Amino acid sequence: MKPKRYLAVCVILTFILPVLILSVEKRPMTVDDLFKLKRVSNPQISPDGSLIVFVVRFPDLKKDRYTSDLYLVRTKDGSVIQLTTSEGGEYSPQFSPDGKLIAFLSNRDKKTQIWLINPRGGEAYKLTNSKSGVSSFVWSPDGKKIAYIAYDPPTKEEKERKKKKEDVEVVDKDIKMGRLFVIDLETKKVKKLTKGNYTASSPAFSPDGKMIAFVRRPTPKADDGDKSDIMLVPAEGGEVKPLVVRPGSDSSPRWSPDGKLIAFLSSDGKESEIAVSRICIVPAEGGKPRNISRSFDRSPRSLVWSPDSSKLYFLALDGVVSNLYSVEVKTEKITKLTAENGVIGSFSLTKDGKLMALTKEDPYHPADVYLSEVERYNPKKLTDMNPWVKELALGEVRTIHWKSKDGLKIEGLLILPVGYTPGKRYPLITQIHGGPSGVMTRSFQCSYGRDGQILAGLGYAVFQPNFRGSSGYGEAFLRGDVRDWGKGDYNDIMTGVDYLIEQGIADPEKLGVSGWSYGGYMTSWIVTQTDRFKAAAYGAGLTDLYSMYTLNDIPRALDAYFGGPPWDNFDLYWNSSAMKYVTRVKTPTLIFQGGRDARVPPPQSWEFYQALKRLGVPTKLIIYPREGHGLREPNHQRDKAEREISWFNKYILKKEEESKKEEK
Repeated sequence: MKPKRYLAVCVILTFILPVLILSVEKRPMTVDDLFKLKRVSNPQISPDGSLIVFVVRFPDLKKDRYTSDLYLVRTKDGSVIQLTTSEGGEYSPQFSPDGKLIAFLSNRDKKTQIWLINPRGGEAYKLTNSKSGVSSFVWSPDGKKIAYIAYDPPTKEEKERKKKKEDVEVVDKDIKMGRLFVIDLETKKVKKLTKGNYTASSPAFSPDGKMIAFVRRPTPKADDGDKSDIMLVPAEGGEVKPLVVRPGSDSSPRWSPDGKLIAFLSSDGKESEIAVSRICIVPAEGGKPRNISRSFDRSPRSLVWSPDSSKLYFLALDGVVSNLYSVEVKTEKITKLTAENGVIGSFSLTKDGKLMALTKEDPYHPADVYLSEVERYNPKKLTDMNPWVKELALGEVRTIHWKSKDGLKIEGLLILPVGYTPGKRYPLITQIHGGPSGVMTRSFQCSYGRDGQILAGLGYAVFQPNFRGSSGYGEAFLRGDVRDWGKGDYNDIMTGVDYLIEQGIADPEKLGVSGWSYGGYMTSWIVTQTDRFKAAAYGAGLTDLYSMYTLNDIPRALDAYFGGPPWDNFDLYWNSSAMKYVTRVKTPTLIFQGGRDARVPPPQSWEFYQALKRLGVPTKLIIYPREGHGLREPNHQRDKAEREISWFNKYILKKEEESKKEEK
């Protein structure tokens, strides 16, 4: 090699190469990354399979809110274009039966209305002018009409009373019901199909377009969510007739393409809010429903018929993963069609049923749009909406198993710290899901409620247990905490912590615990039962189950878990309430609460906070105005994440510099 060339090579190796290496060095996830992620959902494939429209949700930090746009991807070459851009959000896209139009919901005009757009170019235009806004819709088979649901607007009398400030509210009076309408695309003529003392939802046209199936509930209140029946009404208007009326929940009607059957999700006649859902079918002309998924001890969702009416496709959660299945109508045979080690979010089929669009994700990849054959799963990735994720150094996510005190096998997730060294012990944060029928899954963790990778980047191990009562493990497991809150589930969590200590991963002197909703309940309960945790942080936690029953919007759920109201079961409710044992708490506890939370109202957090404060336990109560049961405003989400991290760093890692942050 010539001297000059040799010198040049040396310069490259000495100075330039290290710079190149550093430029591609991966970094840990940070709180800022929570607000960079574009969340992909609801892929709808065109009837001919050439296009897929999907929703992209993202934060608008300037306006401190989340919004969404529609995107299109061509299945032939994977080219992606943004279809809509507006001040409001767009969602729920549906191709017309001929594929020439896309209908979608948008609040770009203040109230949410149905809009139409040509997927091959042009501006969107508004179809409906509902006074109260549209909540859902469906195309007719011929593409000439759309059925939709809109709620009763204020009456003239109500408007007058409000104007005069005579707007006294009588609870449970003048409830606004959802009504079923049909609009003609050509004439814009609207026909109201339902009235009366009930609320309508989930409309579905028959294949010939003559009838509409829909769901009837007593009211739209959350507490009436599982009191649902399936009704039929002529698409041109007429008498509403019952199709399936029985105790429990019957919802999501789907006509078979041959028009002979209607499939639906159901509690199969059981009046219980704690049960695995079933797929049932009923003759379209009426008759006795038949459960065709009795052999499948998981909860199906997202029903789609095959074009020949012989089977139904559906998604189901199985432990920490979700996959696509099919069930044959005649034989009731269930087939697992995919074997993902992550989460399939949603899917749709082409008209001939040969291709499907789907979203899927795993702990290392956010959701994107994929294309696959239906019967031979071969997913092809079509989008990459978050290429910056490749810059991140993510902690390894393991699915782990252990046995609880009574021998019950429990599953959960463990996120190892970034740069994990085997044999070294790490501080451990236990993150507890809500529900209690929620579940931790192998999804990409980048939200204020699923921020395990941020903690992993800070050197923490993160433990996410799916204790008894979680979904995805069958009905017996789902009902495992009935009349047993704070007992078996507590043991499931604590034996999991012990397992990670025994494995040499968790440092027993550096433990933290957090959760939201039922996860908040369990966190407040845990700190009354043990002082092993150096710090706790929770949101919207149930601490006094007696008062919780009379204050929240779904008391029927507590009826289901405790066998009735607290005045008939005082000891059971009080013995499972953290407030009974609050004098035992020694753990510094940070509490978050939405100021307008109807599910777990603010008094639940105030009770625990006031007690800890008077007992001299380090505590803070953070109230987020305007927020309900979950935080929606990005600035609030950021504040929650930063406060929680600072709290853990101060009390677990003993970082004194966190004191100033914690005081803000």
